[in-house]
Amino acid sequence: MERVLSRSAANSSAPLWLFLTLFVIGTWPTLVGLSDRWLKFDESYSHGFLVLVVSLFLSAGTWRRIRPDVGLYWPWLIPLALSVLLYMAGSILLVEAFQQVALIPLLLSGLMALWGWRQALPFVVPIGLMVLTLPFWDYLSWPLQLITVAVNQFMLSWLDIEFVVEGVFVYFPGVGAFEIAHGCSGLRYLLVGVTLSLLYGELNLRTWKNRFWLVAVSILFALIANWLRVFIIIYVGYESNMTSSLINEHDFFGWWVFAATLVPLYFIGRAFEKREGLISDGPDQKTDGKAVSKISEKGSLSAVRFVVALPVLALVGVSWLTGPSMGAAGTASQTRQHSVTLVSADDWLPLFDRRLSSWRPKMVRPDRVMEKSFLKRGALTSDGGSDEELLVALYSYSSQRPGAEVVQYHNRLYDASALSPERTFDVEAGDGMALSGLTLKYRGSDELIHLAFGYYVEGRWERNELEAKLAQLPGIFNSRSDASLLVIGFKCEACDGREGLNRLAPGIRQAAQSHLDREYAE
Repeated sequence: MERVLSRSAANSSAPLWLFLTLFVIGTWPTLVGLSDRWLKFDESYSHGFLVLVVSLFLSAGTWRRIRPDVGLYWPWLIPLALSVLLYMAGSILLVEAFQQVALIPLLLSGLMALWGWRQALPFVVPIGLMVLTLPFWDYLSWPLQLITVAVNQFMLSWLDIEFVVEGVFVYFPGVGAFEIAHGCSGLRYLLVGVTLSLLYGELNLRTWKNRFWLVAVSILFALIANWLRVFIIIYVGYESNMTSSLINEHDFFGWWVFAATLVPLYFIGRAFEKREGLISDGPDQKTDGKAVSKISEKGSLSAVRFVVALPVLALVGVSWLTGPSMGAAGTASQTRQHSVTLVSADDWLPLFDRRLSSWRPKMVRPDRVMEKSFLKRGALTSDGGSDEELLVALYSYSSQRPGAEVVQYHNRLYDASALSPERTFDVEAGDGMALSGLTLKYRGSDELIHLAFGYYVEGRWERNELEAKLAQLPGIFNSRSDASLLVIGFKCEACDGREGLNRLAPGIRQAAQSHLDREYAE
């Protein structure tokens, strides 16, 4: 049964400040990682600090208006304890997504344990806005990319244009190719659009029904804005033979398209306001303590402090004992070299270079790295070159954490300003497995580079970014937390690059797997 403390103790906010202080201390490593992501202004979460200020402002205004009475609401200790356990699991198992998912439920369930759900309900939207700044939304990126590809394939089919779609690549024979990459998924517009619609509903709408429909319309408009942006860029690129400046300025152009969709969105919001009639102060009304429950004269403020703070105190202890590696987003770990050779020295001549025709992947802060280039011994030419060139790269993270993940925004297989994709394919990697294949072409030339790549996450091979992200979850049942990216780059003058990768990949993949198993499994 819900209970409220005596009138003399109810006005004290000490239990609230104690809980908030412990919440910040206990989740500090994750909060530091979040702030680092918010400071990356070219990612989907650059609105984080702005939303934080808005959330604090709305929460403070709601608190001044309601002045909730502090009590001890026992049923809400259960979700509070479950949220703490989920966060602890993320800390111990090094699964960052668990920690991020637990943040808002942990905070709200703590407030409900102190105030009860009736008094805490008006704070759900102001605090819940922060959910849209948490990086676990990255898991939506790949499905949104596939949806964007499907929509653009449909729109292009109505035009008299020859094109081929493979995965997230759209090919125009004789012209070039477009990759609908992470930044083209529309995730950024989706999160910003939902944030704005929730904020508009909180400030101007009374009924939850109208708020829901406004958010649903904002999602639709955000997706349409991204689909139109990608379609216009692809079509202009095709018509200009890939020379239009719009191709390089697509981010700036995208925000203009998104801004245009906000105009009808707010007309719809205004229509909802008129439907509701006279605008009131909103649903957040002062809750009468007598309407919530009877006042108990036996309550003790110290008991409230102890009972509500106990699970969060446990969180503080576990977080600071197990969390330094998860919270090291702002500190660059020292990168060491993988001491392994993945190709035969009898067949390949090693070079003092870590590039293949000025190309190599870009990876952010790996714990271990190996980048080696080679020439084929039997294919050496008179000028010291070779008809076949090879680069083998292996990038490993001993444990994935904020700013040091095998799949993150700034990790790139290639520089899109210098190289463009030509086609994708599968590469046989032995033992019934396959790696992803990709042919790249240097802009302004006919030079090609053929790639095979795959992610080895906690003892499992995965072929794309989403699968590599999700592969962390089964890893909670084993003792591994490592993740690696294997990249094979191949270049030849008069041969089939795909056939060459099929010949090389099985041996390289097996050698890399054996090395990583020795390094991390044993």
